[in-house]
Amino acid sequence: MKQLRLLITVVLLFAVALITNAQSKKVNGEKNEMKEVTLTGEIIDQKCYTTGMMGGKGEDHKECAISCIKGGLPVGLLEDKTEKVYTVVPKAGMKGANEELAKYAAQKVKLTGMAATKGGQSLFIYTKIEEIK
Repeated sequence: MKQLRLLITVVLLFAVALITNAQSKKVNGEKNEMKEVTLTGEIIDQKCYTTGMMGGKGEDHKECAISCIKGGLPVGLLEDKTEKVYTVVPKAGMKGANEELAKYAAQKVKLTGMAATKGGQSLFIYTKIEEIK
């Protein structure tokens, strides 16, 4: 009888470990996996876009976005197809995103790099940027 209890306990602990491991890989139904992608969209400053200040995007907001990005506010990419907003950061060893991307504010660009989503946050670590004309 003791061996049966021990066996059941071991099986239950193993099942709990498997479930915990599976849950740690998913947050809000989203896998926390980095994958290389190319995204197309508009460079935005996330504060103005989120609050709607001065429209928050587009040519009418360009000068404000440049000032905000140069002032250190988070740079974002408003992806064309899904309208998902990614916080944009450079790959390690590259020039800072704010310094490099301010000149592209309110413009369409193509970014290549690694994307990840976790807990409702989307991050894009770019390695290459191309202006779309």
